[in-house]
Amino acid sequence: MKSHMNMTKTTYLPGILLAFLCTLLLTGCNNEESNPLRFDLPTDADNTVNVYFPQSSEDGNAGAITILGGDGNYTAQCDNPAVLKIDMKFSNAFVLYPQDWGEAHVTVTDGTGTSIVLKVAIIQSKLTLTIGHMDVLIEGGETLTEEQRNALSEEALATIPVKEAGGGYKLAFDNPGDPNSGTLCLYSTVMNEEKDMVKGSFVVNPDRNEENPWFYTFVLEGMTHKLAILPYTDETSKTRKEQFPVISLVEDVTGHLTEQYPNVQVFTQQVIWRPLN
Repeated sequence: MKSHMNMTKTTYLPGILLAFLCTLLLTGCNNEESNPLRFDLPTDADNTVNVYFPQSSEDGNAGAITILGGDGNYTAQCDNPAVLKIDMKFSNAFVLYPQDWGEAHVTVTDGTGTSIVLKVAIIQSKLTLTIGHMDVLIEGGETLTEEQRNALSEEALATIPVKEAGGGYKLAFDNPGDPNSGTLCLYSTVMNEEKDMVKGSFVVNPDRNEENPWFYTFVLEGMTHKLAILPYTDETSKTRKEQFPVISLVEDVTGHLTEQYPNVQVFTQQVIWRPLN
């Protein structure tokens, strides 16, 4: 009888072990299905991101991509380092450093050998400035006659490259060697009217901060325009001010005018139709 009972226990032990192993395998499969390897992106991103080059940040950092799921033991590789470099700075995230325009793919693999691919499109930084209104500010002109003020205003307005509301500028930061410069396109009367488009160049000051505002230096048809980006002010009409955004391109044109008066400065304002983007 004792021998029979020992045989019975031995006979059932492999079955118990097999059931235990199956339970472990099923649990692992369920965990893998419920926590798949993935990127922390919007559901409509389809594992694709767009980043801009050149970047304005000092180190060229275009942001970090967080990895979720899998077993947590991640490695990442990029297939096109000439266009995009990556740095696995964190255990669950890598930082993107665009090098040039183009496309690259980052493959992330976890400890189980499961892989996913992120498509990264590196595109040019672009900016559109549509001008909705132009006017002139005269400082220190209290002693000027109305005729003198009108003459200064008319001559100052003529220095503005944009000639009609609805025209403007397009800036493409397309200089790989300098992230603060690029190609400038002027549309003097209507945005995107290619037959009237004039090409030039631009530079934006790299030391901009709260105390030192943005300055654009536009070069168009041999003329240089230094434009400060400032809040829009209208000294003649509160109603008109409310109809336009609060950003304008301001240029001191005093030195370009035929008639100059002591202690008088003349500025042009090109009011941007919509806020800077």
